[in-house]
Amino acid sequence: MSTSDTARARRRYRQELPARWPVLAPLALLGLALLLRIIDIYALRLDERLGEIILSKSLGFALVVGYTWWVGQRLSVIGLHTRRLGSALAIGAGLTVAAFVIATVVQVLTLASDESLTLRAVDPKTGMTGGAAFAAFLIAGNVINSFMEEGLFRRIMLPHFLQRMRFRTANMLQASLFAAWHLVWPLKAYLNGDVSAAGLVYGYLFWRTGSLWAPGIAHFLNNTTLNLVQVQTAGGELQPALVMSVVVVVAMAFLAFTVEPFARRLALPHLRPWGAGNETGAIS
Repeated sequence: MSTSDTARARRRYRQELPARWPVLAPLALLGLALLLRIIDIYALRLDERLGEIILSKSLGFALVVGYTWWVGQRLSVIGLHTRRLGSALAIGAGLTVAAFVIATVVQVLTLASDESLTLRAVDPKTGMTGGAAFAAFLIAGNVINSFMEEGLFRRIMLPHFLQRMRFRTANMLQASLFAAWHLVWPLKAYLNGDVSAAGLVYGYLFWRTGSLWAPGIAHFLNNTTLNLVQVQTAGGELQPALVMSVVVVVAMAFLAFTVEPFARRLALPHLRPWGAGNETGAIS
């Protein structure tokens, strides 16, 4: 076999890899991203120095882009395309903002007499606080984090899993892995864990719009609200408002029940299995 034939064979194998290993391939990618995350949190401890694990987030997004390129696909295949961009952003941002406004009203009505909502830049995992510069830094980290996690869990995993599973099973699996991904924090005694409710809704949002911009902006708004909107007690203690279960339930329920009618009205496509023409916007 000539050198050119060998190169073509290797390229063809890489292109066929998502179909050959629709579950193992994204799990291997998750393992690499998790390794970077553990090194960042436990070895480098950048979250304690900066308030953000910015290194592993950036490298994690590079993994998503690198994998897409390695299997011979364009970035449009992971949902970063401009087709129906306005509609995707309208659903992702508009419905999320509406959900949080409703949830905030519910939050205010359920607050104790010595509690109030306040705007303060806080990293809830470390307790670090700061002014406008720190808020901007957290927001920048949220942009990277949102598209890294959406790219990995929704855009890589979900269409890979759809090659072998029904949507409900595929969505539950990626959401469960998304929940497990966040278990590094309670292991460090900062959080009590992360339920898969948000992952399920983001997966549904992506499946129903065919665009990574929709769950990406929803994820970004969720994390930014977590960083900036706090519940303050009379003693000055701060707690992220979105940690309150009532807020999460109200916001996620609103999103889950409003995505379908808006997506249908805007004629947005359903997500299709990996390699089935998602970058062209074909409707399944």
